[in-house]
Amino acid sequence: MQNWKLFAIVLPIFLISDLLWLGVVMKDFYSQELGELARRQGATLAPRWGAAMLVYLLIPGGIVLFVRPLLRENNSTWRALGWGGLFGLVLYGVYDLTNLAVLEKWTVRMTLADIIWGCVLCGTISVAMKLGDRWLTK
Repeated sequence: MQNWKLFAIVLPIFLISDLLWLGVVMKDFYSQELGELARRQGATLAPRWGAAMLVYLLIPGGIVLFVRPLLRENNSTWRALGWGGLFGLVLYGVYDLTNLAVLEKWTVRMTLADIIWGCVLCGTISVAMKLGDRWLTK
């Protein structure tokens, strides 16, 4: 039951953080880097929202299921940041490096920016999960 509660905590944080990053902070960068690879409606990116929502369920679920067991009650938030960042490195690394390997117009710049974002995002979400876990067990 605790995993479901943690999932309910981290899901909206993950969703809001990633949507702000992709849709506001780095909107022009991603639009430019994706170029003709991107689905668009006019000049605006038009993702397949069904598939995107599955991603937004899978990544926080992966953090709860795979990062949380590595964190003990007495572990620091730094450990959560590290394990979460490593989870993000693996997850985003596989995605971005596969795209770099097989897509003609996928750039190294896009690969590096997205992998770094994945590390930061998953690390930060893991810290939020650790804090949520502490709060729920009080």
